[in-house]
Amino acid sequence: MRKLLISVVLGAMLGIPTIASADPFQDGMKIVQDPAQFAAKAGEAESLFKAAAAKDAKNDNAWYNLGVLQLRRGDKAAARDSFQRAFSANPKNLAAKAELAGLDLANPGTEAAAFATLTAIVESEDRFQAEARNLLAGYELKRKNWEAAIKHGRNALLGDKDNINAFLNIAIAYFNQKQYDQAGLVASSALESHPEAAALHNLMGLVYLSQDNSRQATQEFSKALEDDPQFDDARINLAALELAYGNFDSALKRFDEVLKKQPDNADIVLSRAVAMRGLGKFDEAEKGYNQAKSLQPGNPEIDYNLCILHQQYTQKMDLAKTACEAYVARIDNKNPKYAEVQKRLKSIEAVMKVMNRPGVTPTPPPAPK
Repeated sequence: MRKLLISVVLGAMLGIPTIASADPFQDGMKIVQDPAQFAAKAGEAESLFKAAAAKDAKNDNAWYNLGVLQLRRGDKAAARDSFQRAFSANPKNLAAKAELAGLDLANPGTEAAAFATLTAIVESEDRFQAEARNLLAGYELKRKNWEAAIKHGRNALLGDKDNINAFLNIAIAYFNQKQYDQAGLVASSALESHPEAAALHNLMGLVYLSQDNSRQATQEFSKALEDDPQFDDARINLAALELAYGNFDSALKRFDEVLKKQPDNADIVLSRAVAMRGLGKFDEAEKGYNQAKSLQPGNPEIDYNLCILHQQYTQKMDLAKTACEAYVARIDNKNPKYAEVQKRLKSIEAVMKVMNRPGVTPTPPPAPK
């Protein structure tokens, strides 16, 4: 949630659409500044910024906004190129400088230098530079330095009182400290002036979930998706709620939508397998669990789900035993599920003894409900 130096000829070679606009930059800004338009026309806005950059290679704001949109759709290489061109066109464009550092912040080899660059921006160039402050807040959130994240968010708001990302970072810091009322207060306050901010609606959904208010949480996640149909966090949260309430068909559709863009997301592959189990498609569920295990071998929850699948549904007790044993081997006895799985193991072993007696016919799996 976060403004290339390409000639007109090169742009045509790359297949950049020709935008018939007297001022493509301003037309692009009209789209990105209107949440309703942006949700439907983000691609058009990107094309307009490309046209503006082709028209004026010194338009650093066009390059910067192009980079923001490229980063939003996950094209980090293109975003880096655009931010670099924005900064080259105008070395005083601190937002572009900050975003370049932000791209390096996630890489262990460049993390320290990137952090130093962002720190220098807010200490030596602009104390309230919003992009740098938000990136530093996000960095501190990952490190669980909640108070530092809140401080950066507040400083970002001093530079830009309507900055949605700053509100969001502050709310997340409170939420992660289980200060749910405070998180909700920050988010709801921001939503008064930004009623179509999808990320804030998603956060409010999580706050309502913390209060066991599933109905209001569902409304907030749905509103987030309405405002931004590409917002997968809200889609995943809504699917998880549907999964919990047995709406397996709808949950499955949402997980499949996410997997089109994130095919190697082990958590979503796992959740999809749970939906398959709920639909009585046990072979598909097993395939999903095994796929998730190949993507994330160290996740004990996959073994736990395999344990349940084979004990309760397929009655493949040998596989159930293997999965349950693998699960308890990865957790300690303080885990809430430890005692449960130990009981499951005793039950599985008892069933296996009976099944191994001569003349005993295994009971078929129960019919799906």
